Amino acid sequence: MLARRLPGVYRYPKSRTLVSSPARRRAMESATIQLNNNDTVRLECPAHISASVPLSEIRQFPPLARWISALATQTQTQTQTQKKPGDPVVSVRRIAIQSVDRFKSGKIGFMKFTVDASHLPEGTPIPGVVFLRGGSVAALLILRPADAGSDHKDDLVAMTEQPRLAAPDFQLLELPAGMLDGAGVFAGAAAREIQEETGLVMEPHELVDLTDFAGNKRGLYPSPGACDEFVRLFACVKHVERKELDRLRGRLGGLREDGEFITIRLVPLHQLWRSTSDMKAISALYLWDQYQTNKK
Repeated sequence: MLARRLPGVYRYPKSRTLVSSPARRRAMESATIQLNNNDTVRLECPAHISASVPLSEIRQFPPLARWISALATQTQTQTQTQKKPGDPVVSVRRIAIQSVDRFKSGKIGFMKFTVDASHLPEGTPIPGVVFLRGGSVAALLILRPADAGSDHKDDLVAMTEQPRLAAPDFQLLELPAGMLDGAGVFAGAAAREIQEETGLVMEPHELVDLTDFAGNKRGLYPSPGACDEFVRLFACVKHVERKELDRLRGRLGGLREDGEFITIRLVPLHQLWRSTSDMKAISALYLWDQYQTNKK
């Protein structure tokens, strides 16, 4: 299943954000999480947040569960590779929930927390502000005119233009993209996102998983300094009649009721690298070029 994509918190104007304040930190609900045989971490949540979002529900939030699982793997690997006492290690002691956002459906959508971590043996704190939103998919959709020559110089890329308040940019050009929920069916999610935003129907088997081609089994991290989001990149070539291209230009897409105000723009493939500030697009373009060069 694919959760509806947020261009910013504004897409869910009725969602509730519960924020921790210093005056309330004394009233905490907490739990100890066993990472592995040797390591534990303390999960703390202010009582005014856990009163509305129980700690048990917070722990089941898929992005947090994945984050904790990855943390357990990292600490276990660190223990196994440590050659002698005093070797450099990262010590993680506490996770403190600061805010929780729900979607209109009632499910948890986003979470923010701090991590009490340090680098040993120095004991120097490591910056640990984390915004959890989970994984996403994006698709490089190449539209090839049915009567085009073999040089492919007429290839176009379907892009979405929409307001992105985090940038802030009211006309940001991006690849069709969307968030994942816990199902993790990457190709199917990418195909649904293409149809939802552009109206073009693609089958999952028509998509090339560029991330997997690059040897990455999970995804690419656009902002690992503060966010857990990983992105799976796909690509496909669709042959279309020129009259269909004319209908696509400037077409409105997305779901207005979910705050999506999308206009479809067609960008020449050879000009894409200098036509957008979307990192997903530039990364997908590079991987597509590598795929074309190295595919068997």
